Amino acid sequence: MEMLEMMRTRRSIRKYLSTPVEREKLEMIQEAGIFAPNPGGGQGTKIIIVDNPELIEKIGAINADCENRNWGGRAVSVEQPSIIDDLSIRSGFYGAPALGIVCIPKARKEAVNGIGSAFVCAQNMVMEAYALGVSSCIVGRAEATFSQSGMQQLLDAWGLDSEYMPMVFVCLGYIDGAYPGIKARKEGRTLWVSA
Repeated sequence: MEMLEMMRTRRSIRKYLSTPVEREKLEMIQEAGIFAPNPGGGQGTKIIIVDNPELIEKIGAINADCENRNWGGRAVSVEQPSIIDDLSIRSGFYGAPALGIVCIPKARKEAVNGIGSAFVCAQNMVMEAYALGVSSCIVGRAEATFSQSGMQQLLDAWGLDSEYMPMVFVCLGYIDGAYPGIKARKEGRTLWVSA
């Protein structure tokens, strides 16, 4: 499949089977992340992969509690509801059996490209996941999640350098149900300038 076609057809998935994602695929997804464009060639992002469903569920519940879940009636998805759409969903990771956590240097957070580098890394990861037949969803609130009581101890136990901070999550797993179709794009989102 060509890259543009992959971009058109990949969707954020929020319903997962409990089937584990193979380690080889997780390693390829992680590798795709570290090859993402990065500011000044600094290669500053670090990626943690978690494949313990119970731990992911625990972190996901904390993540969901960090979100203001009242968006005034705006819906994210009918086919793949988010924690905004369905208040009964308790985990911001939707039962994904694997989770990527993209971290950046704390010193780069306020830099122009600091946060962007984490999201570009996550984008590479979801595209590689899609190419491998693994579904995914990028989820924010990583900084807020790991600022909650007891969460820094997890990062310490995992060996993350104290100069780094989690910035974005990538849920990974196999879809439970039918894959959503392409959504129409809103008009007026592009401009063309020739002079």
